[in-house]
Amino acid sequence: MGNILIAEDDADTRQVLKAALESGRHACAAAASGAEALALAEALTFDAVILDMVLGDTDGLTILEKLKTEDPGLPVVILTGHADVASAVKAMKLGALDYLIKPFGNEELLLIMEKAVKERRLRSEFEALRSHARRTHGAAPVFGASREIKKTADLAAQVAVTDLTVILSGPSGSGKEVWAREIHRLSSRGASPFVALDCGALPENLVESELFGYERGAFTGADRRKPGLFEVAFGGTLFLDEIANLTTATQAKLLRVLEERKIRHLGGKKDIPIDTRVIVASNSDLPACIKEGSFREDLYHRLNQFTLRVPSLAERKEDIPALAAFFLKEAEKLVNKKVESISDSALAAMLAYAWPGNVRELKNVVTRAALLCGGEILPAHLGFAGGGSNDAAPASSAVENFDMKENLRLVRAETEKRLIRAALSETKGNKVKAARLLSIDRKALYDKIKTYSLE
Repeated sequence: MGNILIAEDDADTRQVLKAALESGRHACAAAASGAEALALAEALTFDAVILDMVLGDTDGLTILEKLKTEDPGLPVVILTGHADVASAVKAMKLGALDYLIKPFGNEELLLIMEKAVKERRLRSEFEALRSHARRTHGAAPVFGASREIKKTADLAAQVAVTDLTVILSGPSGSGKEVWAREIHRLSSRGASPFVALDCGALPENLVESELFGYERGAFTGADRRKPGLFEVAFGGTLFLDEIANLTTATQAKLLRVLEERKIRHLGGKKDIPIDTRVIVASNSDLPACIKEGSFREDLYHRLNQFTLRVPSLAERKEDIPALAAFFLKEAEKLVNKKVESISDSALAAMLAYAWPGNVRELKNVVTRAALLCGGEILPAHLGFAGGGSNDAAPASSAVENFDMKENLRLVRAETEKRLIRAALSETKGNKVKAARLLSIDRKALYDKIKTYSLE
């Protein structure tokens, strides 16, 4: 259902249009002249307009131009006679969505207007999502002031102004997606979509359909046409995380896409041009994967126009106070409480800890501490026991209370995180092999990775 404005000077036609649209459960407002149509459009919000090319006081093209000037996203469907097809084509160039030739059937009218209303709704949803993304990611994140991170920031700024394909390397949890977003934000594509795909989080048979899209009937369950992420990110940036997990067959298709700058839907027959920058990341050593035969050398050289290494948190410990303060502000909103400060002893414990989970682990520790503390975060709130580091704060300081079930739960969680990290390290980030090594199914591993915010 939509709210539709009818601009038609003939009373009989106006009534037929209104009755037909209301039979399709649309709400309608009718205008007998161009001036009346413009007044209604200014006073009310419409999902679509059906506009006759010939109005009593003016021509439809003039009204179309004024409507699109005031509301560029407003779908306008032109109503024309046989002799006015050329004018209808001109109207399409001015921004009209579609046109109807008189005489027309009710079914044709309803189909075109439903298309117009859907166009309006999709555009509104897209703008809302883009606005949310700008609010969430629009400001430059707090990276720190260490020499290592300043060097990384300088290199990111230099490559951002180009259209080079970038490989982000670095340990799990170091913030590679954050840096991909930063490169996108600083680029000329910053106002366009940023789309991320974890290549290791999807089954092999779904990755290609996500990347390249598919046509209706391409495979069992494909009941509609779906655009690929290269299309969704048109004009913007596509971030492919854990790219080493792609099969060699998908790697070959990705290489062709990068070379030819066009894709083809699964089950499709036409090539679709793309304008999408690609940034990739991997926890695995890609040159080592090439030697093993699991990653194509030609794809690596095509991707490796620029490599940016993201340092581990252990290499930039002087950034911990600033990062912890930044994450504390986020945590206060999440746990819905005010935390006065992080104590000097808690900061000392953070600086002494090895941070095997890097920035992601720091964020989780600060969030948990904000939940458990009173007004100030103390070492006892950090929960470093079982963290796997000789530099960690003493285990005794992590005991919040003597609740056996709670402490056993924390120990189990830390043990699971340690084993998952070790398995992912052993398998060079391959989640399928890691699940096999841990003797759990792949879905259980994905769930735990999501629960613990691991890679």
